[in-house]
Amino acid sequence: MSRTAWTLFLLFLPASLGLLRQVIWGDGLSHQFLALGFLLFCIDQARMAVVDLDHIAAVQIQVTDARLKRFYWVTVSTIVIELVGFYAASILLGWGAMVVLLSQVWFNLCAGIQLQPTAAQVIRPQGISGRSLVLAGDIIGLLLVGLWMQGIAPLGISLLLCSMAIVYGLVKYILPLKLKSP
Repeated sequence: MSRTAWTLFLLFLPASLGLLRQVIWGDGLSHQFLALGFLLFCIDQARMAVVDLDHIAAVQIQVTDARLKRFYWVTVSTIVIELVGFYAASILLGWGAMVVLLSQVWFNLCAGIQLQPTAAQVIRPQGISGRSLVLAGDIIGLLLVGLWMQGIAPLGISLLLCSMAIVYGLVKYILPLKLKSP
């Protein structure tokens, strides 16, 4: 594992442990399910932070492009906001979840490009319209967490958000494996 990967693992670990504590000893099922969903998301975002920074480093070796500097700062600022959100969520679950989801909105509004270090075109422009489904999911998540914080159908909302995190993980990690197998 690279130094970047270890550093990010160590930065995300305490927040993950705080969320795991809430999954086990949270204040009721609603709280526990929401904490589980955000624990899964925390693990995924730690991995994505490593992937994004590795992609930036790989693409910088291949091309010189001013957009990379902006993408780097958007990525780093997103990671910082995510960490603040995950740490806050380990103490105040709803508010921390809002910060994490706002970090996703920030990234998807500001990124502007997508990096593919092994493709012929390593930097691909991707505007807001290319990220509209992800942005819609982030905004729906924000609205649902807001409703959960207001005590409106908390168990149903936390189950829905946890299910969204599980389906996201299955689509992102398991489905590609199924498509590759003979």
